[in-house]
Amino acid sequence: MIHTRPVDMGVAWLALRGQYARGLRFTPELEARYMQASAPERLQHLLVSGLVAVVLCNLFLISDWYMVPDVFHLSVILRLGVLTPVVLVLVAVGFFTRRWWLANLPPWTMEFIAMAGTMLTSTCLGIVMLSTQSPHVVSYRAGLIPVLVFGNLVQRLRFRYALASSLFTMLVYACSVVSRQGQANPYTIIEGPMGLLVVVVALYTLISAFNLELDERQRFLQTERTQSLRQQQEQTNRELEDISNVDPLTGLANRRRFDDFLDGLLRDPAFAGRGAALLLIDVDHFKAFNDRYGHPSGDQCLRHIAQSLKEALPQPDGLLSRWGGEEFAIVLPGVVPAQAMQAANAVRQAVQALAMRHEASTTSDHVTISVGVAMLGSNDHGDALKQALSQADQALYRSKQDGRNRCTLAGSSHAA
Repeated sequence: MIHTRPVDMGVAWLALRGQYARGLRFTPELEARYMQASAPERLQHLLVSGLVAVVLCNLFLISDWYMVPDVFHLSVILRLGVLTPVVLVLVAVGFFTRRWWLANLPPWTMEFIAMAGTMLTSTCLGIVMLSTQSPHVVSYRAGLIPVLVFGNLVQRLRFRYALASSLFTMLVYACSVVSRQGQANPYTIIEGPMGLLVVVVALYTLISAFNLELDERQRFLQTERTQSLRQQQEQTNRELEDISNVDPLTGLANRRRFDDFLDGLLRDPAFAGRGAALLLIDVDHFKAFNDRYGHPSGDQCLRHIAQSLKEALPQPDGLLSRWGGEEFAIVLPGVVPAQAMQAANAVRQAVQALAMRHEASTTSDHVTISVGVAMLGSNDHGDALKQALSQADQALYRSKQDGRNRCTLAGSSHAA
């Protein structure tokens, strides 16, 4: 047999209440975002429902005429002279100053005003019920039910405000009943059922108000999660894009980024008339360096060279990339040949200044680089770009032929 323990209904109720209550509580930061995000829609809804309230409230003058004729004039004053002007002024202020309202007032302000309007309506009805001597006052108290329904379900007051408004309305009802104690009334028999009806309607509408707000908050959380996931996805895509354009060893742009940069440069209207210089760089006798010191030292050597090239790059709008293996490439927009050669010598001297020992080199006791320079015209596209790259490669080959640790400009008769 399966033995089960009896359910403690008190504990179960507290657990259920706690679970639902937590649904209406956010962290202060999340609560502020929720209130700000929902404020424009809430203001619009409350303005529209305020106009509806004015119409419905004044339609009940018909029931006042039949049920409390002795204080009908008072009802007219309260409905047309108090409630209607107050609500219309608030609606007008909210409509014409809505941008200022949303920007400067805390979101709870509109909820408090809506709650106060509902309480004011209950108060006006209470004054009529306390003032009339009509035997129909018992039935007239049912007029508080539309107030509960309107505030909790039509206006959709936030639960805490709906609770306060509902308790106030039931207090008005109770005061009206107490004030009539001892007076003869042919409808006394329905006093109890009417009170029970008001309480039940209050409870049902409060439960509905709670669930409406809970659903709204859960939708907000879902939206927040969706936005968060989208932002994370976008961030991941950006990181992947960065990774796909970065050489993992040196942290410089890779060959793909180099090609994209050149293509974008040629398509840029601002590039027209400027031209650019292409610098191809090769580490002298790098294979011998690897053979002598090992590949880990070779990787470290490339990282040091990359850093020195980056620091020596004369233009912030240029691009330094790892071309492949021990080769690097630099694009310098808007320079003339003399400036290109000056930049080439600057990076060559920067690497030489590292003074990294290279005992296997036949050029120098330290690591050096050779540079080939070619110019790319602003009107060059397609095959012309390939030609410029080929010229830079040929100039680099000449630098090696002429003894390495030097820079050569394509088409020039000398190296520097």
